[in-house]
Amino acid sequence: MKSTALLTAALLAVVFTTSASAQNGSPFSYAEHTPGARLVAEGKRSYDAGQYASALTKYEAAARWADKFAQFNIGVMHLQGKGTEFDPARALAWFQLAAERDYPMMLTMVEELDAMVDDPIRREAERIRVEELEPQFGDEVAIERTHRRMQRDRRLATGSRLGFAGFLRIIDRNGFSRDGAEFYAEEKWDFRQIVAIETQRMQALGDGRVELRELELDDEPERP
Repeated sequence: MKSTALLTAALLAVVFTTSASAQNGSPFSYAEHTPGARLVAEGKRSYDAGQYASALTKYEAAARWADKFAQFNIGVMHLQGKGTEFDPARALAWFQLAAERDYPMMLTMVEELDAMVDDPIRREAERIRVEELEPQFGDEVAIERTHRRMQRDRRLATGSRLGFAGFLRIIDRNGFSRDGAEFYAEEKWDFRQIVAIETQRMQALGDGRVELRELELDDEPERP
């Protein structure tokens, strides 16, 4: 395994995650209410500040909420040896988990790293993914867990219990004034639908049909 090739792969991965994981950079992001979005943003800030252990902890917390960008970032950090020991087997396992929705850019990273390692590392990566990661972080368990959490959060949110939020004005965590009906729109709290939207858009990115930028619902209002 060539260390220079691994370093190049790691640096390319950081460029990708820095762009794609800024899910709550816009106040109208399709994923703004997901529990993983805030943690990914906090993790990136910690990473950029060189606080790698803190970044890894935040990414791991986001990974529990079925956040594929967080899972990918964890793989990057194990590949770089930042915030943790250099571990290509564990990096490959996390990349494989992040790629389970077949996001093309993540599949590419799996293929590239898999081609660099030997059979013992591949076998260890398979063991880690099957025995350690999928039972806690895989979509089979994490999507439903996240959906239940978001439905609970919506019920507890101010105004949502009234069944109508059109006259409310919301000041979100970014300090933007928001229309209540837009903020509490049911589709923005339905994690299954969010996964479907994200999957569609990531597939489009892989096909080269759109630019890598903030992803928004087509029918959302423009940012003020």
